[in-house]
Amino acid sequence: MLERNKIEYLVIFIGEFARHFNLGIHQAYQYLQTFKALDFLEHQYDVAHTMGFNYMVDAMAEYCRKHGGNLA
Repeated sequence: MLERNKIEYLVIFIGEFARHFNLGIHQAYQYLQTFKALDFLEHQYDVAHTMGFNYMVDAMAEYCRKHGGNLA
């Protein structure tokens, strides 16, 4: 059940990230994957899923910037 919850969370998160930055779902996935945000979210799921999506989108955008991303 935990794996299913993680997958559902990540799918919703990618959609929220895409919407926030006006990206397609595939573009958002590629960006988050390239800058290791999806790995981070998967490993920190226990905490991440308790935070609001708006907060996590901003936090992961900052995480990506620290790893070379350039979305503003």
